[in-house]
Amino acid sequence: MVQIKSQVFSFAAPLEKVAAYLENCSNYAHLLPQNQVSDFIATEQGFSFKAAGNFLLGLEKQQSNEQGIKFIGVEKNPFPFELRIHLQELNAQTTGFIEINADINMMLRMLLEKPLQKLLQDMASNLESALQG
Repeated sequence: MVQIKSQVFSFAAPLEKVAAYLENCSNYAHLLPQNQVSDFIATEQGFSFKAAGNFLLGLEKQQSNEQGIKFIGVEKNPFPFELRIHLQELNAQTTGFIEINADINMMLRMLLEKPLQKLLQDMASNLESALQG
């Protein structure tokens, strides 16, 4: 299992507001990097998109509360993975990080680790921008 984490984000927004924003799957269209994603589709319980022009990835919401949200990849994905967004309120700030846990072999890891790290960094930055605007 490969674990990839974003940088820790921290911004002045109430935890309830951040959790409510992340609960709405259509908001992930604003978090994913626009230049790397196409064909975004959201439902109440998840979302899907094409990454890097080829890979169709689907995520389904498994768990959601004020400590964060957990999505698991759907069966059609090229490899099994889960996406977790961890949240915490500290001194009127919401802090947290985004992580992916993927079940990939060493060759795929070498190919995907840097792009996935960049994806998580972009998502964390976009979340901060979306909630401070």
